[in-house]
Amino acid sequence: MPKNAKYGGRQRGTGNKISAELKEVLNEYCLNEFQYLNANIERLTLHERIILFTKVLPFILPKNGVPEANMAEAAKVPVIIFSNKE
Repeated sequence: MPKNAKYGGRQRGTGNKISAELKEVLNEYCLNEFQYLNANIERLTLHERIILFTKVLPFILPKNGVPEANMAEAAKVPVIIFSNKE
């Protein structure tokens, strides 16, 4: 018998039903949470909004920094300093 031979079970490439169901439940939960957050975002303080967006931005923006061609333009971007006052 050859090593790594597969006998029985799912065929190669067939998804796991439990994983698919779990993914669907988590997707629905996340959509509900985003709808709730969107409806209630005005209740957050400015500080809380900044924290929220700094945590979410890595999932939206590419992680590979500023391209070298745009380094000169990036140096011209003003720095925004936030204080505790709203």
